[in-house]
Amino acid sequence: MTPHVMKRDGCKVPFKSERIKEAILRAAKAAEVDDADYCATVAAVVSEQMQGRNQVDINEIQTAVENQLMSGPYKQLARAYIEYRHDRDIEREKNAVA
Repeated sequence: MTPHVMKRDGCKVPFKSERIKEAILRAAKAAEVDDADYCATVAAVVSEQMQGRNQVDINEIQTAVENQLMSGPYKQLARAYIEYRHDRDIEREKNAVA
């Protein structure tokens, strides 16, 4: 069973593991980590963790990615992913106030 993702705005969308991989690859590029296989492996592990559930919250997915990255060999990649997530959270808050 493929879960649905509950986004921040409350809408539900089908879970797509490619989106996780793309986000990790963007962070890897920012951190100058050239290991697409590792990024794909992290995405696959997180995707597997989400399977069998009806619905997952976007924050659960992001936290699972962070945990996998922090336990891996590229600490700078984990940092880039976490910083990007933090920056996006701040941007969302600014837009919500405006």
